[in-house]
Amino acid sequence: MMQRRDIDTMRRRRDIDGLVAALFDPDEIVRLTAAEALGAVGDERALEPLKRLKFSDPVADVRRTASFAHTRVVARIADRKAAESVTRGS
Repeated sequence: MMQRRDIDTMRRRRDIDGLVAALFDPDEIVRLTAAEALGAVGDERALEPLKRLKFSDPVADVRRTASFAHTRVVARIADRKAAESVTRGS
């Protein structure tokens, strides 16, 4: 079983694969913390796993956190694309 500090290390390293794998950990705190970390990192590879988690996790807090994280990733991707188009348009 993974621990919270493992999630923090993966977040700092931007280990998207490791964080996505943590979404399936038996410990709900690990799943919740991994979802939060994926939301903070904002990598589009997290979209589908977070979407699945927000509809399928048995724990309401984990579903809510995954939903918020999913929305946050979408927003970060949109912000990056907007910044890129402004840069290209200059």
